Amino acid sequence: MAPAARAGKRAGLAPALFLVLALSGTGQPEVADGVVEFPPWVIEHHSDPAGAPARGDSFAATLGATSVVNRADLGGRSVATLAEALRGAPGVVLLESFGGFEPPRLLIRGSGLDSAPTSRGVALLVDGLSFARADGSFHSGLLDPQLFTRVEVYRGTIHAALTPAVLGGVLNAVTPAAEVPESSLRFEMGSFGARRGGFATGMVNGATTAHLAGSFSEQQGWRPQSHQQRVAGLAVLRHEFSPERVLELTAYAAQAGYDVPGPLTLAAAFDNPRSVTDAARRDRPHRESSLWRVAAQLKSGPVDRACAAGIAWQRWDDDFRQLQANGETVAAGADLNGHLTFARKAWVGATPHHLLARAIFSVGTTDYQRYLNVSGARGTRFADLDLRARTGAVSVEDVIWLRPEFALGGGVTALHARRVIDDPAGSSRRREVNDGAPRLGLRWLATPRLEFNAAVSRGVEPPTFDDLLAVQGTYPNLAVVSRDLVGQKATTVEFGVRADSGRITWNLTAYRGQWRDELLKLADAAGLPRGAVNADRTIHAGLEAAVRWRLTDGAHRLVLNTTAVWNRFHFDGDPVLGDNRLAGAPPQIGNAELFYASPHPWSGAIGATWVAGRTPVDHANRMFYTGHALLHARLGWRVTDRCSLHATVRNLLDRRHVASTAGVLDVARNPAATAIFLPGNGRSFTLGLEWKP
Repeated sequence: MAPAARAGKRAGLAPALFLVLALSGTGQPEVADGVVEFPPWVIEHHSDPAGAPARGDSFAATLGATSVVNRADLGGRSVATLAEALRGAPGVVLLESFGGFEPPRLLIRGSGLDSAPTSRGVALLVDGLSFARADGSFHSGLLDPQLFTRVEVYRGTIHAALTPAVLGGVLNAVTPAAEVPESSLRFEMGSFGARRGGFATGMVNGATTAHLAGSFSEQQGWRPQSHQQRVAGLAVLRHEFSPERVLELTAYAAQAGYDVPGPLTLAAAFDNPRSVTDAARRDRPHRESSLWRVAAQLKSGPVDRACAAGIAWQRWDDDFRQLQANGETVAAGADLNGHLTFARKAWVGATPHHLLARAIFSVGTTDYQRYLNVSGARGTRFADLDLRARTGAVSVEDVIWLRPEFALGGGVTALHARRVIDDPAGSSRRREVNDGAPRLGLRWLATPRLEFNAAVSRGVEPPTFDDLLAVQGTYPNLAVVSRDLVGQKATTVEFGVRADSGRITWNLTAYRGQWRDELLKLADAAGLPRGAVNADRTIHAGLEAAVRWRLTDGAHRLVLNTTAVWNRFHFDGDPVLGDNRLAGAPPQIGNAELFYASPHPWSGAIGATWVAGRTPVDHANRMFYTGHALLHARLGWRVTDRCSLHATVRNLLDRRHVASTAGVLDVARNPAATAIFLPGNGRSFTLGLEWKP
């Protein structure tokens, strides 16, 4: 057996040791003088990845699987990628491409399985307002998570009230609007020409609070032709007209550019992982993107009868020069989205209710052009299209506390989506999705430390323009064609348990989804694009787990954190593919970190990330790549109360491995010659400084 395969099998055993620790969960409503008190609606800090985010505004989520990653959890360490920032969130899978900020393959519960380099399937929000384009796609590389207070994760379609047009769930980045401003400076430098820096500052003037933050990231890259650079900035202004009426204004801007070294064959990915193919040298793939975004939100009322209204406008540009078979895409667009939300806690007879009504909309236009890539230069234009998208939804739901420890909730969302493709010749192609998404969930606080929840929900996801448009033909005779696709739909049943024994906190969620018309973006055996298709029936099932174990307390603190995801995504009696596994999804992904803090001004941690099992590259299941386990280490030293240093070593043993693939195939007819694999980075060192004046 190959060493990489043995490592992958050993890695899969690690999280199983922690899941047998079935000890107790979160608090419950209390009864005082016959009055039922609801669970806390205050904003809390949770450094525990197994805990759920509690919110004090109209975006509160009571039912379903949730978690949160706080900015404080990212302090004192090097965070180079979105995958590293969200590694502690159970159920979130991010498969990196080239080891930088470029869009990874981002998926939750299999939604977004083959969406890179433009993501879909998961809603990306900022303060509850969409960060995505109007068709649901987004460029995750333009978001720097370290500029935000926290990132909240809502898994599954039970959270359809937040954003209904996805099947995976929601990532909500929260700005530091309500925080007391703090000033800080950070700088890092490391292997492969890496330089990263950032700052934050702010002021308070009576009822007005202002925050300003920015970041810079650059690296030459581990492989040739891997240079990356990104700058991002965030400004927030918050004014309290009264304790119950608040206005928040935010502005965000980012510009990113990166070279693409391209995929390799499986043999080359292990034997010569730093190589670049002749096609990549000739075509010089490169992407330049920018985003300007402004938003305003007005929140009014106490928590028992709150309302909020928000609107955001963004302008974006995206120039992506791909390999010759795809050409160069030049797109620019503007989007407007907003929401109106009402939340009320009321009594109906002797029963307390939490009512939530929410309406959202998103409209946008895109100028889309496609050119030939002539040895790295822009050639003849072969597509010129005007794209228009709109998405709207109305959601109503109610959570009823039948007993102080037992809640039952239900809701429904009505969704409308339209995608229009116009060309200069006068033809117009339109796709519409009109559907409903009901949901039902329950929450049982069995003891003060043990909580169970269960839910059944239906979701609908319209196709994006990346799904609807495909390049066909052989260079130089390329053309863009429109695919006749319908929205994908899923009905998911899930069951979860969360427990807290004091020293050990853990949660486990099991789910099974029956999908219809799943959107699968395919390539042929040579890696040439085939476009998206609607599959018939597919099954998405899995387990999402997280454990936090405080091994020791006091002066010498030792904490173990681990998360793991088991996936089983497969066709369901397909006439050609039978029950084959869907390509691109590793059977299991996980990470664990053992953190030590001493009474002296230093701390340290050693951790591991792993992919276990064989990951199929094609839906015919003829070609796979094996798992791997990587070790990482970090040290921190507090020089003074205001200054600290940290050092990080990634891939400590310099293991060669496959990070992910450049898409998935229908059938791998010649596996040995198929160049689709993206090798992961080798060992790297990073040294950083953080100063708080």
